[in-house]
Amino acid sequence: MFSHFELLAPIYDRLMGGLLGPPNRERWARLLELPVNGAMLDVGGGTGRVSEVLRPRVGQLVVCDISLGMLRRAYAKNGLGAVRADAGRLPFSDAVFERVMVTDALHHFRFQQQVIRELGRVLTPGGVLVIEEFDIDRLAIKTLAVLEKITLMGSRFLRAEQIRDLVLATGLKAEIVEGGSLSVLVVAKK
Repeated sequence: MFSHFELLAPIYDRLMGGLLGPPNRERWARLLELPVNGAMLDVGGGTGRVSEVLRPRVGQLVVCDISLGMLRRAYAKNGLGAVRADAGRLPFSDAVFERVMVTDALHHFRFQQQVIRELGRVLTPGGVLVIEEFDIDRLAIKTLAVLEKITLMGSRFLRAEQIRDLVLATGLKAEIVEGGSLSVLVVAKK
């Protein structure tokens, strides 16, 4: 099966770092209520570009992605666990992660409601889920969406309210919080 991310894996960190800048460690720590002694899961985390900066603040960090090329890059980073899996069928027991994050990946998941149900399933009671997604109401992201459509990536961008409503439908408490200049954020608690 052809994967755009297998091709992008060798340059992904430099490409995204150049476009979006480095991950804001303090912002992510605040959103995820870190530090935490337990485990954190980065779903659709690719190379672990964002979650790796949080590694010192969690007991265990696992990056889950479908792309082997991206996961090889994540695994090569000290302290990152890497698990290849479909986000809609996570290979983890119920309630094992105290923190779960999805960064700029939800639009790549074909069955978004199923993925969000899975995120809630693996989250411990009292756990925190943060979903950051590109803001489709921004012109630059509308352009990105067209490019992803042309390259047959199968992306489906949702607005913040749609993401929040999908999370609420799983029984988690969720709210939209201020995102970055090109992103929206939904923070949820179980």
